[in-house]
Amino acid sequence: MKAFSQTAKDTEVKKHFLKGKELSKKIITRLEEIIIQDDISPSVASTGSITTSEPPAFSDRLMLTCDILLSNFSIGSQAFGAAFSFRRDIVAKMMLIGKDAFQYASEATEIMIKKGWLEVPPSIN
Repeated sequence: MKAFSQTAKDTEVKKHFLKGKELSKKIITRLEEIIIQDDISPSVASTGSITTSEPPAFSDRLMLTCDILLSNFSIGSQAFGAAFSFRRDIVAKMMLIGKDAFQYASEATEIMIKKGWLEVPPSIN
């Protein structure tokens, strides 16, 4: 989200990606609380680096589409994780994360609709 926000041309899209960056931090914090509380050694995340480059490699529309897809993957993984957990505290956190991811993806969809970037899905008349 940081890299997308750095290269986005549209101000509203840029703000949305920055909001996603903050949401990611919030999700990590929520899950770290459980890991640390239960004395579990946290796994080391991928340490990819973000350059300071600002020319966009992708269009705002493509980056926003990827953002929505990643948010939807998050929603699915939270539901899947909650379905197989016997701990109510974890299920509650997973559902809150899923709710936040859904709201975030919905905002991205609204931006795409407003900008005319979202195609009409097939329908039966």
